[in-house]
Amino acid sequence: MTLLTAFEVQLQRYSGQTDFVIGIPIANRNRAEIEGLIGFFVNTLVIQADFTGDPTVEALMRTKQTTT
Repeated sequence: MTLLTAFEVQLQRYSGQTDFVIGIPIANRNRAEIEGLIGFFVNTLVIQADFTGDPTVEALMRTKQTTT
């Protein structure tokens, strides 16, 4: 989450936007029955980066804790 927050800060500085989303691929192998299957089981997790109001790094990290 620290690297994701750093990436969001960098994107915000380059783009100048205060609200954007990042898509993160996650493996969807949470059931024991499908662990042995061959295939590409990936879902996309969308994370919103909201920089309105000039948030601190701690505030940005706190919003990421809900995704874990």
